[in-house]
Amino acid sequence: MTKILIFLLLFIISPVFSQDYDFDVSEFEKKPFEFSGTTEFRPSLIIPEKKSLSWKLKYFDKNSTPNLMDTYLLLVVPSAKFTKNGLSVYSSGDGRIIYNNPEKLLDFDLSLLEGYCKYEFNPRWSVLLGKKLYKWGKGYIYNPVSYAGRQKDVNNVGASLEGYYSASVEYVKSFSSKVLKNLSQEIVVIPVYKELNDDYDTGDKHWFLFRTYFLIVNTDYELFFTVSEDFDYKIGVAAAHNILTNWEIHGELSFLPETDKMLISENGYPEQHAEKNTIQSIVGTRYLSPFNATFYLEYIYNGAGLSKQEMQDWYTTAQNAFDSQNTQAIDLVREKWFLNLNEQFIMNHYLYFKIQYPEPFNFLYFTPSLYLLFNVDDKSFLSGLDMNYKRFNAVSFNMKLIGLYGKTNSEFGSKISELKTELSAKFFF
Repeated sequence: MTKILIFLLLFIISPVFSQDYDFDVSEFEKKPFEFSGTTEFRPSLIIPEKKSLSWKLKYFDKNSTPNLMDTYLLLVVPSAKFTKNGLSVYSSGDGRIIYNNPEKLLDFDLSLLEGYCKYEFNPRWSVLLGKKLYKWGKGYIYNPVSYAGRQKDVNNVGASLEGYYSASVEYVKSFSSKVLKNLSQEIVVIPVYKELNDDYDTGDKHWFLFRTYFLIVNTDYELFFTVSEDFDYKIGVAAAHNILTNWEIHGELSFLPETDKMLISENGYPEQHAEKNTIQSIVGTRYLSPFNATFYLEYIYNGAGLSKQEMQDWYTTAQNAFDSQNTQAIDLVREKWFLNLNEQFIMNHYLYFKIQYPEPFNFLYFTPSLYLLFNVDDKSFLSGLDMNYKRFNAVSFNMKLIGLYGKTNSEFGSKISELKTELSAKFFF
């Protein structure tokens, strides 16, 4: 009887003492407004290749040239998102201060990366209006079907990129079928008018982009079609398939009926030429090993790029301009050189390899990665060692070494940089 009375007494008074352990469920609910971002300080040091053609073009009229090139970047990337009752409002920006020591230049730039409103009528239908970056394609380092996006930086794949002003509508549907499991259709309109999206295309026109996605069995398929009111068009296809849970293969192919590229004409000067029926593609694989290292391997074909002979014509023209000491000829070659040959994947064939190994030898919070971009045409290459340390949630440290190797008359051998060291301290808020 005594045990029963003690039990009843504890049962009655327990709510009183339990008040100390009460919690509000609403505190764990997702907030309608979110604000976050990063602040990064990134100094870098370049050891130049003074024998390269790019260096000679840049400094041909300078009496003295720097032995080292150091740059200091302060970068702030804030983002804000509001979500309620199917409405999402998102914005992100990029503010940077850059000081280039050899040139003694201080530059400030502020830009809107993305800023759009999205409304979901139901789980299937949604519309979007504003500035948006569409991440289309399956490739890790290169996306030829990314008609509404921008090219990734080989040395900083995860960098925030600027979107385009657009309007879009998307339909998504899931199926219980064992064959077709998911379907989505996305339609995007990108207007090009005066300064609006002027880096997307030239001339005032509207681009209509269509993306269809299928998940059939365990393979992702994407179909792309882009057309303007002038009947310029592009067609693309992408697919990704998991052979095993830790082994994936992917590919993309894009067909462009006409592209422009800068070639050396018969008179020995750069002129723009039209290329018909161009193919751009990538095929690759990603493998997660039993010891938790991830391997990437991709082959890139850029049909809009320069062939080995076309690139050799550029080198010959630049050298002839130097030999003639004709200032007007050197200025012309220099202008066209840095406008057209300073981009990524300027030639036809490339191989990309990367290995990323988190916490090797039980080195906690440390993730190194090694990558290589090899130009199959001229046998030059770019290599990088990326070392990231993140001990705390709010801060990470990174050190990067980038080297370029090749003959003088090769893509990476003709660049200004021979070796670049980059340090970074990134703070998350």
